Amino acid sequence: MRELIVDSFAGGGGASTGIELATGRSVDIAINHDEVAIEMHKTNHPNTKHYIEDIWEVDPLEATQGKPVA
Repeated sequence: MRELIVDSFAGGGGASTGIELATGRSVDIAINHDEVAIEMHKTNHPNTKHYIEDIWEVDPLEATQGKPVA
């Protein structure tokens, strides 16, 4: 089973771009409480599942659907 890649403090997408360049894979899940940051991240990473929430409020089992995280 392929492990998921999660960006828990997603801003505009710079870290996610770095992760993508390093791993050759897009980030699967991005989380940030700021709607503007997530909208920018969505623009830069349209295939990522986005959560506009505080990271402490996201249920990790629900977000990952029980899949392992890298």
